[in-house]
Amino acid sequence: MMARRSSEAEDLTLPLGIPDEYETAEQREWLAQRFEALTTEIDVLTPSEWAENHRYLPQASSPRPGHYKYETTPYLREIVDCLGVESPIREVTLMKGVQIGSTTGIIENFLGYAIAHVQTAPVMFVTADNDLAKIRMEASITPMLQLSDLDHLIKSADEKNARKTGKREGKLEWYGGGFLIALGALNANKFRMTPIRFLLRDEVDAWKRGVGSDGDPMRLSADRTAAFEDLKKIFDGSTPLLKGESHIEERFLRGDQRYYIVHCLKCNAPQRLRWRWDNNETGEKTGIVWELQNGVLVPDSVRYLCKECSHPHTNADKARLLSPENGAHWKPTAEPVTPYHRSYHLSALYSLLQSWATCVHAYLEGWDVERNRLKDNQKFQVFYNNILGETYEQRGERVLMKMVSPHRRSEYHFGQIPNKFAERHCGSPVLLLTCTADVQADNLAVSVMGWCSGRRVIIVDYWRFHGNTEQLDDHGTWKRLEALINGEPWTDEKGKVWHDKPYIADDGKKYSISESLTLIDSGYRSDQVYQFCDSFPAGVYPVKGREKPPVAMTRDFTEFPTPGGLPAYLLTVDNYKDRWSAALRRDWDGQGLQPVGHFNAPIDITDAQLKELTVETKIPRAAKQNGQDAGFEWRRTPGAPNELWDLLVYGNAALELMCWDYCRNVANLDWMNWPMFFERCLEQKLYFT
Repeated sequence: MMARRSSEAEDLTLPLGIPDEYETAEQREWLAQRFEALTTEIDVLTPSEWAENHRYLPQASSPRPGHYKYETTPYLREIVDCLGVESPIREVTLMKGVQIGSTTGIIENFLGYAIAHVQTAPVMFVTADNDLAKIRMEASITPMLQLSDLDHLIKSADEKNARKTGKREGKLEWYGGGFLIALGALNANKFRMTPIRFLLRDEVDAWKRGVGSDGDPMRLSADRTAAFEDLKKIFDGSTPLLKGESHIEERFLRGDQRYYIVHCLKCNAPQRLRWRWDNNETGEKTGIVWELQNGVLVPDSVRYLCKECSHPHTNADKARLLSPENGAHWKPTAEPVTPYHRSYHLSALYSLLQSWATCVHAYLEGWDVERNRLKDNQKFQVFYNNILGETYEQRGERVLMKMVSPHRRSEYHFGQIPNKFAERHCGSPVLLLTCTADVQADNLAVSVMGWCSGRRVIIVDYWRFHGNTEQLDDHGTWKRLEALINGEPWTDEKGKVWHDKPYIADDGKKYSISESLTLIDSGYRSDQVYQFCDSFPAGVYPVKGREKPPVAMTRDFTEFPTPGGLPAYLLTVDNYKDRWSAALRRDWDGQGLQPVGHFNAPIDITDAQLKELTVETKIPRAAKQNGQDAGFEWRRTPGAPNELWDLLVYGNAALELMCWDYCRNVANLDWMNWPMFFERCLEQKLYFT
């Protein structure tokens, strides 16, 4: 309500100090009336009161034209009033879905309030880029000035210059000395220009974390309010995007995390509108429910079920649910990190401009309800961001532990080569071994893999060689790997001897790593890797990963020279990961021949080792230039070890290099003939005796 403070003169019938020249009764009465009308009363408006008294929405820009009323967006009243000069709140954050009316109900209405009521304050409006800022000025702010009777207040601070109107590109000036600067977050260098009392930041999740040498635009823009420490207002509003990268979620969690509570129209139970409520005891699901007919949504079937009594509310009930007269209110759920910081969350389920059926449509576009699985990753993210108003954790192709565990084989243990099993199920005995190593700061992850016909793989050994990988003479790392490759014994600190003989399979075949190929990842400690590989006459090479191959390159590897002239290889690792992701998810019933490219692990491989195959997810990649879809990439869960996954990729690359070398240099082919290569490996005993 409008606050009024007054102290009026008690007796103005014969006011003191009336000049003698006012001698007639009429003159004295006229002057007495004027004195009686005087008051020290000051009207203090809130932003919402100003908007409802003065704001007019044209039909061209609003689905509900006419005088603005917060009865259509009752949840916005408290938020915008936090920006009023009488409110002690200094920072306001809104993490939101779409179509909730926040641009009009908060940003534009507050600007009108600042121009007409506060008048003296400098304001800055910042959105993702300058083009968006310009569009907002032209499409929203300028019409508001015209239709809300604010045009006459827009005037230049330089009143002596008749050519200055107070309105120019990117800036407004108005009566009282206040002004508005509209900028894009990409123009971070301009944030240093002038102190700002009111800072309005729009769609902050579209802002970059850093802009060239200027730094973080969130921090730079907030610094502009430092001169108004006790008077500033900072508003952040945005639809959230990705989990872990979201500005608005970060700001929301620093505030008091308010949710809009509604009351069931039957049992009066308080609750916030959520997509689903799951009762773990009964298994009952409440929240948004619907019916499908032949796989198609029946729009009139969509209901919101009360979490307590399961009373069904239709979309027509939404206005009553949202009304403060029915008890709807904002409820804080946390202590703010900094004082005077309120943060609000609003999903599109609260929007009167968007039906619950529309929300369900968005869900069904991204999620396959019949198979209970992801249907379209990008569309499901749109549902999470735009409808739920929540950050999205990228979902994509990912190998799960329950998919990997069945690849254990009871027929063998680490250190053994199960050729009898391989003959029955892999199309051939093990035809060759590969050795691969991944370099860490304090260990080498090393694996030996056996390869059968059809590129079926058998994990033979997997170790961590611990020690100082920076020193090539370190006994526990590089010296141990050297002994393994050469087939020489290596003795650990406890006196146990390792690698004292070649691998001997259960059918008597003998295998030597030195007769095949060893690949070492050179992405870390490159100099040490190059020097180590260069100490071998052949068969040991550095590798590095790459995002995509050169144009017209059909193979997933390309040779390049190291600084010392040693051959090394660039690997298109994502292609190998695509291949093995599919293989690890593939079932095999244990009978007959395994599928081509199948994976086998020893019975004693640990869960922790197998889990290293499950920590990367294939997600959409956004182009750096324009943010548009640019294919996919494999991304690791931060901090999770994935060395066995990488070693599997390198082992596959080593197999292909050996096939390519044979086909090109022995068979005089310019392509990899896999059936011929595997046949020759077996017939000619190329890599075993």
